[in-house]
Amino acid sequence: EGIDHPAVFPIALPQFILEAYTDAGDVVFDPFGGSGTTMLAAQRTGRISRSVEIAPAYVDVGVKRFQQNFPGVPVTLLGTGQTFDEVAAGRLEKAG
Repeated sequence: EGIDHPAVFPIALPQFILEAYTDAGDVVFDPFGGSGTTMLAAQRTGRISRSVEIAPAYVDVGVKRFQQNFPGVPVTLLGTGQTFDEVAAGRLEKAG
């Protein structure tokens, strides 16, 4: 997939855990979002994903992976309601 993260693991791993220990519609919290693998597994299995990641570059990796796998599903920043594209554009304005 060309993912820029040092510890990407197969989506099937968290998917198995989610299916074994949660029900569709449950909220799944991942305090170490990383490359977004748990978020992808949650979407695949009908769970609601909430992720936290302190490294902005890895947030971008996770969101981009999600958008590639689920292009019709909106991704928003909970605090502001902004889309990923809006947040990215704002970063460019500040940097430029």
